[in-house]
Amino acid sequence: MRWVKLAALLSVWAGFFVCVILVHLWISVLGLPNRWQIISRLNHSIAFLIRIILNIKVTVVGDVRQVERGGYLIISNHLSYVDGFVLISIFPMVFITYGEVKKWPVIGQWTTLIGTIFINRERKNQVSLLVLEISRKLKEKTNILLFPEGDSTNGERMLPFQTAPLAAPLRARSIIVPVTLAYRCVDDKPVSKGNRDLIYWYGDMHFLPHFWKLLSFRSIEAMVTIQPKIECFRYEDNFAGRKRLAVDCYNQVLGCTAPH
Repeated sequence: MRWVKLAALLSVWAGFFVCVILVHLWISVLGLPNRWQIISRLNHSIAFLIRIILNIKVTVVGDVRQVERGGYLIISNHLSYVDGFVLISIFPMVFITYGEVKKWPVIGQWTTLIGTIFINRERKNQVSLLVLEISRKLKEKTNILLFPEGDSTNGERMLPFQTAPLAAPLRARSIIVPVTLAYRCVDDKPVSKGNRDLIYWYGDMHFLPHFWKLLSFRSIEAMVTIQPKIECFRYEDNFAGRKRLAVDCYNQVLGCTAPH
């Protein structure tokens, strides 16, 4: 089963690589606007196919149609690299990740082609460039996925949300859609402390052994809860406003408080 799934994933990924290059050429030749909104829909398609191959069953609580017009920042808690497949299979969007990924052979080129926004953790002075890129894509009606914790966790608690990336939706006066992601079952067994590391990927875990094990599962069940929107025009575009926004986003993802 593992080898069949791996072969299917590689085939889908290779086909998508070619497809996204052709779509970029098509957009350039025709001079179409909103390039990244179009690419985000391709991302949505491949994520959905990956979800099918991995047999990840997702229950969505809330109205997905509310983000159809694009230009939303979708934020979520972060438990694993699987999170991206799950969430992008629901919402057409591009995502934000660390700048090191851009240097990886093949993967770096692929993530660039699909509109990924890269955060340089070593150069804090480039935050303004990050904010400009996020703001530009939001204004182009592209949905963007952000994990504000910065790192994935074991699910016992959420890390404090980073405030710097939130300057972009504040500046663009965008709408943030908080979502809460939870994994319910692995091979029909409820996720618990005893088996959560089969899905969760955090700390110093090695990717390849973890992913190889993931391919052996018959099914994974996840739940995505779409929380009430947060309108950024209600917050001041300054440091205090970002801090207040980060706290409200955090509480919304927890599902315990409505923003004020």
